[in-house]
Amino acid sequence: MRYSDSELLFLNNMFAEGYDLLVLIRKFLLQGEMTEHEKKLFEGFNPDLIKILRKTYLPEIDLNCPIGQIVDLWSNIDTKNKDVESTAPDMESRKILVDYLKERFDALTENRFDSKIKFDELGYSENKSKYQNFIDLSARNSLIQHIDFQTGQLWILAGQKKENIHEIQKRLFRDSSK
Repeated sequence: MRYSDSELLFLNNMFAEGYDLLVLIRKFLLQGEMTEHEKKLFEGFNPDLIKILRKTYLPEIDLNCPIGQIVDLWSNIDTKNKDVESTAPDMESRKILVDYLKERFDALTENRFDSKIKFDELGYSENKSKYQNFIDLSARNSLIQHIDFQTGQLWILAGQKKENIHEIQKRLFRDSSK
């Protein structure tokens, strides 16, 4: 599992009864409009939480993670079954996604809410070329799917029983032998 026992415990303590906080984090990452009260909740965000959120939403290759779990945001672009021309839009779109998430985490770390890349500007516009609309909409849709999926993963991890990795592996092995 990509998360250590202490990270799982932290997630459990933070989100097991903190569904609203997860929704707020998702809202922040997607640049949703926030009330002053919601903005205040981000002041002095726990650095350990930011580290786990970054690991979840903006994973980097970790050569110490378990076998079969190395991942980053570039690893699932299909380059085997496509040529350069048909892969270029995917790569450009992914670059926007990666840059966007980096900016959001810089904003979170610096306790600000602005970013150079505006989520709303990734929507369709008659002022952009078809190609640019395709790239931007692909990035936008990927951001929505990725952020929502990872938020759901955090919710699932937070709701798990408080057991360590060895207990999880033992339970899974026991269940798989039935």
